[in-house]
Amino acid sequence: MKNWYLTCYKSGTPNLYKAQNLLYKIGVTTLSPSIRTSRLRSDSQTYRFIIEPLFKGYLFTFFDPEKVHTRKIEHCPGISHLVRFANTIVPIRKAVMEEIMRLPLCMNDATRTNHKITTSLKKSQIEQIQSIVQQQDAHARTALFLAFLEAIK
Repeated sequence: MKNWYLTCYKSGTPNLYKAQNLLYKIGVTTLSPSIRTSRLRSDSQTYRFIIEPLFKGYLFTFFDPEKVHTRKIEHCPGISHLVRFANTIVPIRKAVMEEIMRLPLCMNDATRTNHKITTSLKKSQIEQIQSIVQQQDAHARTALFLAFLEAIK
């Protein structure tokens, strides 16, 4: 059965794009949510807006481990490893992925037309995801998300 899993890619945007392209070719769907942030320019006192991965170094993969072996994913150029909890890859809860896909920069045609998706997450968990996304520091955002996933597995 297909599920979403958290996958770590090697540092750098080129590795993210390379991994996404090669995973697509072996039948694995990927999602790398992005966020728009601002940074103070070093040459002036103005801000510039950039788009960066919501969780640097991580990408969501959707596959069936019975059909696509995890080694095939981990040996894909650009991929570092599948994230494990207690030495086991654990699927991300469907409700968590639905919340991730509802984020403004993550919306696609399927989620945009169906805002009435019900979720099994508690209101406090939804608010926790929203507060993680609002975290300005990319590394802190990622650490908070990993802790969140481990806490609700």
